[in-house]
Amino acid sequence: MKKFSDAITVAAFFAILIMFAVSTVFFQDDLPFERLFSKDVNVGQAVSEYVSDSFPMRKNWRSIYTNIMVFSGRRRFGDSFLAGDRLVKLDKKNGNSKVIENVAHINELAANTESPIYMMLAPTAAGVYSADVPEFFADKTQRERINDAYLQLDRRIASIDAFYPLYSARDEYVYYRTENLWTSFGAYYAYSESTKKLGLQAVTLDNYDQEFAEAGFYGSMYDSAMVSRIVPDRINIFRSKYQSPVTEVDMFDGSGAKQAESVYFRSALKSSKKTDIFLQGDKYLKTDIYTDLDNDSELLLIKGSFANTIVPFYTAHYSRITMVDPKKLKEADLTLSDVADINEYDQILVMYDIESFSYADCLDTLK
Repeated sequence: MKKFSDAITVAAFFAILIMFAVSTVFFQDDLPFERLFSKDVNVGQAVSEYVSDSFPMRKNWRSIYTNIMVFSGRRRFGDSFLAGDRLVKLDKKNGNSKVIENVAHINELAANTESPIYMMLAPTAAGVYSADVPEFFADKTQRERINDAYLQLDRRIASIDAFYPLYSARDEYVYYRTENLWTSFGAYYAYSESTKKLGLQAVTLDNYDQEFAEAGFYGSMYDSAMVSRIVPDRINIFRSKYQSPVTEVDMFDGSGAKQAESVYFRSALKSSKKTDIFLQGDKYLKTDIYTDLDNDSELLLIKGSFANTIVPFYTAHYSRITMVDPKKLKEADLTLSDVADINEYDQILVMYDIESFSYADCLDTLK
């Protein structure tokens, strides 16, 4: 069987090579030789760029090649792995994990405030669907890594278990198939679990109307593995059946501020990063969300990418939510104290996925 698989792979390679040669002759302009022999140009790079830019129906051929590879038994494409009917981004097996260092930064944050502080480390799809991913791609399961991080937390910090509710709902649409993020459904299950620790009453699903903002898109992982059998993703928005409490959204990027009236930004649906419909993704170092609730309850959320999808659910409980992105603080050479007074908030929530948290080098900005 192995020899048969190898034969298919070799045959596919030569078939695509012949198609490339024919297409270059009949469909393309001449290769710019004057550029190739310029002393300032790397020949290999120039040829690579030319092939990438000029190859006719490049995506079509790439998709054909990928599907032949899948047929021959290949499942890994770069850092993406074909697990059943979805792609998952593989955890880093080797690398300098910063879990101990980053937990220490969170502990230091807790030591400098009287506000209750909570931490939620969410699994990625690779963790929830680990049964479909070969064991040798990770030294420890994500659940073990999350538990290890929680055990190092200061006793003043309450940990929130996002793994169990997501794993229990793994047969539902809780993660995108082609993007390394959870869906609104996944975010809702984590939100519902978190309210138990935050002292809130979760809004039940029957109080929301589901809106299909985007019926079919392919996320960033699909670019590395164009497998035709993967069903396109969809973006769902959960809208309250009653009037949204959000009145104003202020976003700061270090050079200025922008305002909006919603946590959903439909302009993102026209871009390549459609999931930025949720609070414009990771573009801003600080975002203040104001609601018409009169409970004077305020939440400071220290965020990773997964937080954008869950925040709309929290707007039903707080008069103000401040999101701060440590990565953007680092880029702007700022610290948390430059943009927020941690003692102003009733609660502080640190929300990351475990893989991003393990290798983040920006949490020293929380000093």
